[in-house]
Formats: sequence, structure tokens, C-alpha cells
Amino acid sequence: MIPIIDPDFKGLIPPLSDEEREQLEHNILEGGCRDAIITWQGIIIDGHNRFDICTKHGITFGIREMEFDNRDDVLVWIIENQLGRRNLSDAARIELALQKAELLKQKAKQKQIRAGRDRHRAGELNPKTSICQKEPIYVLDAVADDAGVSRGTVHSYAQIQKEGSPQLVEKVKNGEMKIGSAHRLLGKEIIKQLKIADGMYKYIIKNIPIEDDDDTNNAIYQGLYDLQKKLMEVNSWKP
Repeated sequence: MIPIIDPDFKGLIPPLSDEEREQLEHNILEGGCRDAIITWQGIIIDGHNRFDICTKHGITFGIREMEFDNRDDVLVWIIENQLGRRNLSDAARIELALQKAELLKQKAKQKQIRAGRDRHRAGELNPKTSICQKEPIYVLDAVADDAGVSRGTVHSYAQIQKEGSPQLVEKVKNGEMKIGSAHRLLGKEIIKQLKIADGMYKYIIKNIPIEDDDDTNNAIYQGLYDLQKKLMEVNSWKP
């Protein structure tokens, strides 16, 4: 039976670099496919690159089928398996850990819904049944722990994604630039934006007549305040 490729499962696998792909292909051509392709219900959950290479060159490979209760459990397993790779960038690890956290969050929500239904049914039989309070879940700490980075690094990466240019975000994701370096660069860029905004404000005040309109002045001041606040959040900078 030929294994099936699921786009959602494959999409969780961070791509190999060209060098890594070439090395893997060389190893398989030289020594065969030593590691089995792992599947769930005939769908590949580990070994997509090995499968592609073996299929391309007509090389035989083994298959190891695993059992899981549901699709979400498979997704969590794939993520945890990928987090065990040593060659992932911090950004790739954080991305995977965030996806795992979201999956676990959804699973917990479904579990609470089911538990709520059970408590409701039990309450109909026993009105004195108490309702357990939800315990707080520290998602940021869990993501940092799974990714093997600090909480501050996770926070910095989130800011880079939110405030950084597409080029900067891509460099961080592919490991070309470290998160710390990108975060410092982001801070410098925001300082530059603040100086430009301040210069524009001074030019407007000096050269463009503004009527005595409190709403207009408030809008200008608010825009500068928001930009300054963003600067302080990203770079811990104070005027």
C-alpha cells in the first residue's frame, strides 16, 4: 500500500535546507532508507522527505503504522517530533510550539464542553454537585518551554511578526537572522520612524496653518503618543 500525503500534516514539517536535502538524498542513495516511514491510518506523519527521495529513485522503504485516538493527537505528535530536531531555528521552534499550544487549547475547550455537559447531567440528579473552577494556563511559558527558548524570546518574536517588515520576518523564520538581532533592528527602525514623525509634526506646526481645532490637535498628539508608546514597548526606550 502506498502511503498517503496529507497537506495539513506535511505543512507542519519545517522544510529542509538545500544542503540538508542533498545530504539526506546522498545518504539514502548510498545506504538505502534505514528509517521507516511512519504512518497513521496509511497517512505519512513522519518521513515525507525520505518518501519523496525513495519514490524519486525507486528505493524500497519500510513502513511503521502508529495508533492515535484522533487527528488532533496526531498533529500534536508531529509537532513534538519536529521539536526534537536539532537543526531548527528558534523561530521555527516557536512557530511549532505556538501551533501545539493552540491545538491543546482547542482540545481543552472541547474537554471542558464535554465536562460541562456531564456536570449539568449530574447536577440534575444531584443539585449539590459543585462546579470545578478553571485553572489558569500560562501559554507563553508553555510555548517557551516547548521551544527551548526564554519567555522574552517568544515575546520578541511575536513583536517581530507584528511590527517587522515581511523581509525581516522571513529572514528570522529561515534562520538567516537571530531573533535577538532582528528585535534590535526592529527597535532601531521604530526609532527612525519616531524621528520622521516628529520631524513631520514640527514641519506641520511651522509651515501649515492649523485652525484652532482641538480635535485636529488631539489627533496629532495621539498619533505621536501611539508611536512613542510602540517604541518604548519594543526597545525599552524612554525619551
